[in-house]
Amino acid sequence: MKRLIIGFCLVTFPFLTACGRQYAKGAYIPANTVILRSDKFVEADLQQIAEKLTESLLADERIAASAASPTVMMSLITNSTDEHIDMKSLSDKIRTALFKSKKIKFVNESLRPAVKEEVEYQSGDFIDQKTAKKRGRQVGADYLISGNISAIKQPVGRQEIVYYKATLEMTDLATNIIAWTDEVEIKKKFRKKFTGF
Repeated sequence: MKRLIIGFCLVTFPFLTACGRQYAKGAYIPANTVILRSDKFVEADLQQIAEKLTESLLADERIAASAASPTVMMSLITNSTDEHIDMKSLSDKIRTALFKSKKIKFVNESLRPAVKEEVEYQSGDFIDQKTAKKRGRQVGADYLISGNISAIKQPVGRQEIVYYKATLEMTDLATNIIAWTDEVEIKKKFRKKFTGF
């Protein structure tokens, strides 16, 4: 009987511990650490796309050789994949990297209604007109940056090939001509694991 009980415990122990598994300890890791545990779009893809497209745009002669920093408006990058991808995070990462280069200035298009409301408020009697910001002093953008991400997934047996293409372009607002464009391709291969009985 004693041997039977010990045997039962040895068989059921792994299942009992698995059901009660918890992440009790954690640790910080570098933000650029690549961990691929699924075939979805991950933060490493976002970082890679933002870094390569930013480097390409800054190397363009219109930016690299320009004495005056052009003023740019950042549009939201569109998502043509069937995945949920945080496109605002990608747009913000590209804009932050370009801003830190000090070669491009950005207008804050997302705060236009709030800025308009504040400028109108400052024109009233509550504000000292010596410090009030006047209408007609804002700067018009020279270029508009926009982009798109598409994906192709090829499941073949236990393998799957995932392909992403991110395209970024900068349009001259005076002529509507694309002044610069480039793309980044990411290809990943996964091998599916089957679990269970």
